[in-house]
Amino acid sequence: MTTFDLPSWSAAEFLDTPFSEELILRAVICRLGPARWQWSILTIGSDRGEVIAIGTETSATAARQTAASEIEKCMHDPRALD
Repeated sequence: MTTFDLPSWSAAEFLDTPFSEELILRAVICRLGPARWQWSILTIGSDRGEVIAIGTETSATAARQTAASEIEKCMHDPRALD
């Protein structure tokens, strides 16, 4: 059985970027294991949210850089949200 302990949950990093009055882009970075970090980009609206992109990197720094790049793409090309 999997144990969900608080330290694992609190280790996740979040970055919220306003996209419009009704929409926020959220980057989530979390450690999956040794040399494995997951990054996720989500949209959060008033009544729903969606996963836009997700992937893994070998370091927290690389995961942050990739997530920032994905948010930048969405900010400059709203079609990336479709």
